[in-house]
Amino acid sequence: MDIQTELQHTESLLFGQITSAASHHDVAGIAALSALAKECEMLKTDLTSLIRRVEAVKSALNGSGASSTSTQKFTPSAEAPALSGKAAGVQARNAWIAWLKDGGIYLRRHGKQYQTVQGQSVAVAFANELPKKENRWFLGLPDEPTDIVVLLCKSLAGQFHEIVLPDSYVRKVWHLLSRGEYGLKLHIRKDAGRFFQLVAGNELDVTKHVANYEPLR
Repeated sequence: MDIQTELQHTESLLFGQITSAASHHDVAGIAALSALAKECEMLKTDLTSLIRRVEAVKSALNGSGASSTSTQKFTPSAEAPALSGKAAGVQARNAWIAWLKDGGIYLRRHGKQYQTVQGQSVAVAFANELPKKENRWFLGLPDEPTDIVVLLCKSLAGQFHEIVLPDSYVRKVWHLLSRGEYGLKLHIRKDAGRFFQLVAGNELDVTKHVANYEPLR
């Protein structure tokens, strides 16, 4: 039995047990089983993402993805040096959205956020590397629920690192993120090619989410 089938079978068993627990008014049992059901749902999302990434690698090996976002890096044109931080963020987001479109990934504006063709909400934050704290970025976002979070981190050398945090990750950390007067505060640190997010005093490795655009398709 493959993993996908195993998950579907497990989910079916869970729903059966939840129904049984409900008929016996077993509140504690329902809560425990519901938590397991949510975990199954998250595993299915992670598995789908993994399958897509494997397919993207196979496609690139076959030469069919040579011009897609899976093989090209986001390198926007140089911006005017006098841009304010807010203006630089607007310009970077617009350039990134346009670049995604060229690669076949479409995000449309939806209020302060964006939306994928699948209907998932996407919040996009931008920050420059801190001059006095190299390899560190402090980003901000409105404290509004979202499915996917994208962190556009620009280095002092002008290189962009796009960290695409999928809904499965966002659900786990959302309530743990630091909050201030103006919304969410997100801290990213780069160390020897790996990227870490500071969450509730712990550093979570988010390297696998760098330039992984599959959640946006």
